[in-house]
Amino acid sequence: MPDIIIYFIGLIVTVPIIATWIVYLISMKIYRHKWKAVHNAVNWTTILYIIAVVALVNEIFGISFFGTILVILISIYTIIVVAHWKIYTEVIFTKAFKMFWRICFLLFLMLYICLVLIGIYLRIFY
Repeated sequence: MPDIIIYFIGLIVTVPIIATWIVYLISMKIYRHKWKAVHNAVNWTTILYIIAVVALVNEIFGISFFGTILVILISIYTIIVVAHWKIYTEVIFTKAFKMFWRICFLLFLMLYICLVLIGIYLRIFY
């Protein structure tokens, strides 16, 4: 039984699209509102995409980019906070973090898809 749980967690971390879909379906049943379900799925699975991208980069290229990704995340958040400050003259950190989290979802979703395609290409042809 513990092996099944470990394999399930490994599957969810390595294929976060499945987790996003599951969270979306559950949220759709609870909220019965499409956009609330989408936002809930994005909020809960962003961290899985970040972990999956770190794991894929490590697997494909053989080096860890964890520190680089951490610096990129901090830089993105800093840019968003400064933009909020310039536009609204008062920074509301919850709104800034919400925007940061959604941008991270989109960025890491695209990176995940690109890395999966690169990984498939490299495994087939090399």
